[in-house]
Amino acid sequence: MGTLCNAGIPEGRLLIGKLLKPYPNAMTGSTMVEILCPHCEEEIGLDDDAVGEFCCPYCDEDFTWDGLLDDGQLADFYDWKGFWISFGIPNLFIICGWILASHLEKYRDDALEWLHLMSFLSWITFLIYGIKEQNKAMWQGALTAIAVAPVVLTLGILYFLVVADWSINLN
Repeated sequence: MGTLCNAGIPEGRLLIGKLLKPYPNAMTGSTMVEILCPHCEEEIGLDDDAVGEFCCPYCDEDFTWDGLLDDGQLADFYDWKGFWISFGIPNLFIICGWILASHLEKYRDDALEWLHLMSFLSWITFLIYGIKEQNKAMWQGALTAIAVAPVVLTLGILYFLVVADWSINLN
């Protein structure tokens, strides 16, 4: 088994199945990139965001990986679509709840309750699915959505107060 030489991770970290895995898969969720060792020409699997100096698990020679593919493009395969879906859908439910509550007087309470519940359930679903499928972008989007939810909720309340023409009387 080879070891990681120097990339901000302590030396002696073992490879799992000849693939560099400095962190648990569920935490990184990185896409793997296959490169050839410059010394022995064997295929080595690295995380797409791994850069630095590594030891080849086959010949134990040091090599440097800068994260660039043969055509000069970065090997960063971050799933921005997954991030924005898991970020946007839970917050969209909150926004829709407040818009509907401000315009549908008869169903105001139901709209708020159901759409806030759907927001929470979609957030949990994206978080669990992102971790299970090792999709780093998706679970990061879900965590960002729950962090931004109080701001969206506050803006929804302010929108509701303006549309409903309510004023806050402090006396």
